[in-house]
Amino acid sequence: MIKTISVRWLFLGAVFLWLTMGCAASVTQIPAGPTPLPEAPDPQGSGWWFVRFKMDRPAEETRWERDLLIAHRVASPLIAAHEGVIDLWRFHRRSAEDKTGHQFSFLFFTTAGVADSINQVVLDDHLVRRMLADGVIQEVITDAVDHNDHPNVGDTSDPNWSSVMQDTWPYYIMGVSRMWLAMIDQVSRERGMADDAALGEMLEHYAQVDDAINHIWQQEGYHALLHHLNAIYGYKALVYWEKRWKSF
Repeated sequence: MIKTISVRWLFLGAVFLWLTMGCAASVTQIPAGPTPLPEAPDPQGSGWWFVRFKMDRPAEETRWERDLLIAHRVASPLIAAHEGVIDLWRFHRRSAEDKTGHQFSFLFFTTAGVADSINQVVLDDHLVRRMLADGVIQEVITDAVDHNDHPNVGDTSDPNWSSVMQDTWPYYIMGVSRMWLAMIDQVSRERGMADDAALGEMLEHYAQVDDAINHIWQQEGYHALLHHLNAIYGYKALVYWEKRWKSF
């Protein structure tokens, strides 16, 4: 009788031990302290790449709405589709009476493989082809991906700046570019445009969007942007173009 009871208790003990070990193995261990931030993207093999849209200046006048059309209808879908593989991006707008003339550029920091994919999407884009055929865009210039001349984050910043400014400014201008693109998107949706609009109608639409955004910039930019940027730097005065101190 004693032997039977002992075997039974041994069996129950073994079952209990097996169950507790199984339960313990299934419990997620919560690390002590704060969760570490994810590591920054490895820049190895990455660099800055350009897609440039060269345009004419009819009657020596810059048609700035073309920039908005390209940014919203060509670049924005690319940014959304490659969000996880583009570390940084920005826009550059310029127009002058020189050889380059009016040019809108989309810059992005990623690998050569992703850059090659983006180049192909741009060159095959139906809207880009329409704009080229109608002379709205004169030329699309993409970087060759067999080498990269700008492998560092600060390589496309102004070389006259300090190294600290060169290396950190791309994060600032990406935020500015993202805000400008979001403004285009919101104003465009508020005004509405047919999905099958002709190219001329699209350009007229974005001319109106450009006017609305310019009005916001002129009326609200001083306080919303310049003043609050100054506030981030503790309201310290700076030297601006007229070479005198000014706070915003």
